[in-house]
Amino acid sequence: MINDQEYWQNLIKNVEKWNQWRKFNDDVKIELSGINCSNYDLEGIDLSNCKLTDVNLIGSNLRFANLRNAHLTNVNLIGVNLRLACLRKAILINTQLHRANLSETDLNQVIISESDLSNSILYETELGEGKIYKSNFSHAQLINTHLIKADLILCNFDGAIFQNADFRWANIIRHLQ
Repeated sequence: MINDQEYWQNLIKNVEKWNQWRKFNDDVKIELSGINCSNYDLEGIDLSNCKLTDVNLIGSNLRFANLRNAHLTNVNLIGVNLRLACLRKAILINTQLHRANLSETDLNQVIISESDLSNSILYETELGEGKIYKSNFSHAQLINTHLIKADLILCNFDGAIFQNADFRWANIIRHLQ
C-alpha cells in the first residue's frame, strides 16, 4: 500500500495516467486521505475498491467514474457530477452529496449512512437492494428512480419529489417505535 498522499494527489490530476497506472497495479490498496481535489475533471476515473477518507471533491466532474466497492468516509461531494457513474456495492458514511447529480448512476447494493443527499438529482438512478440509514434526501428529485428491495431507515424525505419512483418490496421505516 502506498500511503504518500502528495503522490496520489499529483497522479489523480491526470485521469488517463491514473487509469493506466491502476491497470498495471491492480493489487495495490489505495487509501486517499485528506486530499483536496475540488473542481477536478475526473471523468471516467477508476476509483474502484479505493478507500477515501476526508477527501474534498466539491464541484468535481466524476461522470462515468468507477467507484465500485469503494469506501467513502467524510467525503465532500457537494455539487459533484456523478452522472452515469458506478457506485455499485460502495459504502458511503457521512458523505456530503448536497446538490450532486446522480442521474443514471448505478448505486445498486450500496450502503449509505448518515449522508446528505439534499437537493440532489437522482433521475433514473438505480438504488436496488441499497441499505440507506439516517440520510437526508430533503428536496431531492427522485424521478424514475429504482429503489426495488431497498432499505430506507430513518431517512428524511421532506420536500423530495417522487415521480414514477419504484419502491417495490422496499422497506421504509420513518420512525422507530
